[in-house]
Amino acid sequence: MLIAQALPPSDWAGAAQAIAGPVQAFPECLVGVAVWQLAVAVVLGLVSLLYGLKLFKGMVVVYAAMAGVVVGGALAVRFGAPALVGSIAGAVVLAAMAWPLLKVSVSSLAGVAGALAGAVSVLWLDDPIAIAVAGAVGLVAGFILGFLIFRAMIVFATATLGAALVVAGVVGLVLLAPGAREAVVRGMETNRHLLPLLVGVPAVIGAIYQVVHTRRERKADEEK
Repeated sequence: MLIAQALPPSDWAGAAQAIAGPVQAFPECLVGVAVWQLAVAVVLGLVSLLYGLKLFKGMVVVYAAMAGVVVGGALAVRFGAPALVGSIAGAVVLAAMAWPLLKVSVSSLAGVAGALAGAVSVLWLDDPIAIAVAGAVGLVAGFILGFLIFRAMIVFATATLGAALVVAGVVGLVLLAPGAREAVVRGMETNRHLLPLLVGVPAVIGAIYQVVHTRRERKADEEK
């Protein structure tokens, strides 16, 4: 309450816009991304979407390394160091921490997935403050639930983030086609329900598949 009184509305609006900007900028934020990066996103997303529960330890390390690349690169640029060095260092450090701190890492991953789900779910409102608040609520809820219902949040996190990676990769590849950029961007801007559906439907299907597939494998192992 004191923070809200201390900051003028313009500052809150600016902070909300900074948080919601990347979500609202989709798919234009994918312009300029290399083809190999988009292809990796699709492959990694499919593995996470369909086999996240089975391979969750490896997926947690991979996602931690990806976060390290972004954070390390940003910090390196901030302090005048080469971005590549910072990205490599960040990836190594966070990946190395993810394995021994597995429960914290899963909860953090669930928090990121919750933030993404919350922000995307209210994208149709086209209100940066609503998107930022929903993302913040999803972040906190996902992180806390990661400690309380560990297995369920593994499924939620890997399915949600996997679906987001697949959508980002596929849409980014489509943008490379001649004349496709304007049509895709216009379609996303005029139909704000499209992105939540593109991410939400595969995420639900992937989560169901993960649970069913894991149960079948466990049952098969018990029958041997």
